[in-house]
Amino acid sequence: MLMSDTAWAVLLSIVSIAYFLVTIAVSTSFFTDNGGPTVSVASVWGTVAVFALQAVPLVRRTRHPVATFWLVYACFLVAVAITVDRNFTITPTYWFAIFTVAACTSRRTWTTTLSIAAGLDFLIHLTLAGIATGGMNALVLLAIVVRVVPTYVAPLLAGLLYGAQQRQAELAAAHAAALRTAADAQAAAAVAAERNRMARELHDVAAHHLSGILLQTRAAIRVHEHDPQTTTELLTSIRNEGELTLRSLREVIGVLRDDDGGPGVREPTLSTLPELIASVRTLHPAIDLAVTGDIDDLSPATSLACYRIIQESLTNARRHAPGGQVTIHVHRRPRELTIEVSNTAATEQPAHEERSRPGYGLVGMRERATMLGGTLHAGTTPDGGWRTSAAIPLDRQLARTVERTVPA
Repeated sequence: MLMSDTAWAVLLSIVSIAYFLVTIAVSTSFFTDNGGPTVSVASVWGTVAVFALQAVPLVRRTRHPVATFWLVYACFLVAVAITVDRNFTITPTYWFAIFTVAACTSRRTWTTTLSIAAGLDFLIHLTLAGIATGGMNALVLLAIVVRVVPTYVAPLLAGLLYGAQQRQAELAAAHAAALRTAADAQAAAAVAAERNRMARELHDVAAHHLSGILLQTRAAIRVHEHDPQTTTELLTSIRNEGELTLRSLREVIGVLRDDDGGPGVREPTLSTLPELIASVRTLHPAIDLAVTGDIDDLSPATSLACYRIIQESLTNARRHAPGGQVTIHVHRRPRELTIEVSNTAATEQPAHEERSRPGYGLVGMRERATMLGGTLHAGTTPDGGWRTSAAIPLDRQLARTVERTVPA
């Protein structure tokens, strides 16, 4: 378990005081020739108090490493002034402050800070040595260098090594966090794509059938008093449409939840267009279908997407252009499948709800075409009708790629 900065401060305070007391106890330079101490007892206890205070700044060492170091250094200078001896005042607290600067700051910062500190330390040592020896020579200078340099080099190297390890660990943690974030984003995208797929399938099925039921219900309400026969036919058609809606929704849900490895429900394809058209002729009898080329060997994704585009186009025509002529062209070329669904202007008044209610079918159709690498265009015609056209590429390599990425 890592120690807190406060724990380090308390520990180093105790260790530094003990180190100082042991050092002066065994040092011959602390005593005179007759055995008496070179400094007073009051000076010793004053230095002990300074070393106790010297560790206090370490409480903030990780947040303010440079400021901490200079406060520790100030205590070092006070201790030198009390003892008039540099050798007794280099403590574990001081080494730890050097270690902190090296580990927690940039190269420029620790180089500047420790160079200034070492230079001042060298001058202090030089001054004290000159006072003690009464002069200066090469041996004295060498002795000073030997004492000063290790004071800084050892904790500096230890701090640099520890700092490098910490930064490496932080980079590894950041990389792991980035990987987790990317994995979470990928999972969220997969969930969103699955939700969109489910919403698109349910919209295509429910909107097509339920709009038919609503239109037939409105028609039945209008004629039930004066045309019982037509009312009966409409109610029968509503019942059939409702049963078909329920069956279609069960099929869609079965496909979307097909995770038990069992046989899947047969999905609609372009080959089942006649069945689709037959199911809507009661409400929209003027529908012409023209298919050129072989559409039976299309990939399941392509065939289903084109079926849904045509289905949604029929739903829109039934909602917004009741009574209009609808023409469907499906043309298979060697490398492209084109679809065109057009309707003339309405010959009957659309229901107010259908005119005002926003829909999302066009967005879904365009999304289906785009995910297959194709294009979809929709807009009004000169005669006031509407045309939806899509072009889907049938390149085999593209088809195999799409087959793995396009949801049904």
